Formats: sequence, structure tokens, C-alpha cells
Amino acid sequence: MVMVYVPAGKFEMGTDDEGVDYALELCLESRDDCERKWFAHEQPAHTVALDGFWIDRTEVTNEQYQRCVEAGVCEEPPGWTDRELPESTWPARPVVNVSWFDAETYCKWAGVQMPTEAQWEYAARGPESFVFPWGDEFDRTRLNYCNAACESQYASREFSDGYGGTAPVGSFPTGNSWCGAWDMAGNVWEWVADWYAGDYYAHAPSQNPTGPSSGEYRVLRGGSMSDIPYAVRSAHRYSYLPDDTDRAVGFRCASDSK
Repeated sequence: MVMVYVPAGKFEMGTDDEGVDYALELCLESRDDCERKWFAHEQPAHTVALDGFWIDRTEVTNEQYQRCVEAGVCEEPPGWTDRELPESTWPARPVVNVSWFDAETYCKWAGVQMPTEAQWEYAARGPESFVFPWGDEFDRTRLNYCNAACESQYASREFSDGYGGTAPVGSFPTGNSWCGAWDMAGNVWEWVADWYAGDYYAHAPSQNPTGPSSGEYRVLRGGSMSDIPYAVRSAHRYSYLPDDTDRAVGFRCASDSK
């Protein structure tokens, strides 16, 4: 895996009231049951300072994960052999149906670790705290999200990015983040290291936060090919049981700056 360096710095983590207004606007463009309370766990917006670190340029691919399986360390994800066509793109697609524990095992085997939630969001948003990796306005050409090829009732039918499922990593280079990380919006949700707590931002430390000390759920970030625009914002958070798997959930790894 190629990793990209994220220099030390500060950014505004989470979403302010104006950001929630925009999230609601995006949500209402696709569905009519959006509620402000959905975004309460992204608040308050708060300044976070991080030491420099490295993060995988892409989501971990099937080809990369296969090496861990062949080494006898990682287990094959459910349905891994039921490969979508075309077969030739399978190695470059992100591995999915991995639990939080599967992701942790792989990153440790690779000699690195999972990114914290704050590290992930900073790598996606940068010091300017963009709404999306590329800027503050949604651009449907820069990511794999739920559009004409998506099965959801909320899909954007007027546009197709050409993918009904996952896309090979790096298929949308104009969607890269400020540090050169790919696919941080859409394609697959990504596990991060932190436990989830809906009120964590109200009392989170301002320097290198690592999340609550315990919990029931872990955090997913980035949205997926099955999600509509409001869910692929870089501040959006989703909670998921660490044992659970899904065809829209993968991960990437990180490392400290040493």
C-alpha cells in the first residue's frame, strides 16, 4: 500500500449550524423524511490539533487483503468468492464485508494501525475543513455514490457514474483530498479506530483525540456507493456494531509520523 503524509495541523471537526442546514438541504433533495436531529452527533464543531501521520492512499483492496489471508492471519470475508463481474477489476476493488476486528487484524499484520476518527476526518477535510474532500459543494462527478445504477429508492436517477457496486480504488482522481488520499467520499464506508458516542464532541480533547474509552458501537466514515450526498460529507458519522459486516463497508490503515 502507498501511504500519503498528513502534516500536523488544526481543523474544525464536526458540523456547525450552517453545516447542518446544508446537510438537510442535500438530504431533502433525495428524500422527504430528513430531520435535524440526525446530525446532532456531528456537533458541536470544535477545533482539533493533530500530530503528523500517514494514511493509506486508498481503501484496502481485495488483492492486498488476499495477501493477509494467504499468510494465514486474516479470514476470508463472507461472500468473498462470489465476485462481481467483470472479474478483471476484482483485485483493485476495496475489500468489503469485513468487520471492525477484521480491519484491525489486517492493519496490525501490515505493521500499522487503524486511523482515529479525527485523523480520518482531517485527512479528508484538511486545515480548511472542507465539507467534501474536494471542497464545499457536492460534485457528482468526483465519487462513486448512489445514482442511476443504485438500487435505493433515494438514488439520483438523472446521473450515472457507471458503477452499480464498488469501483476500483482511484477511479475518481478529481475527488482526491488535500493530502492526496483517494475515495474518502463514497465507494465504501470505512472503519476507524474509535468507539462511538453520540455526545463525544461535547467533551472531546482538543489534541489528538482517540474517542471514548469504551462503547457498544464503532465508527464508520465516508459513505458508500449506496449512499446519497448528505451521507458522503466528510464530517458525517455512522455507528455500527464491530462484529457486523456489510457489502458497503471496508477500511484503510494509518501510521504515526515516525
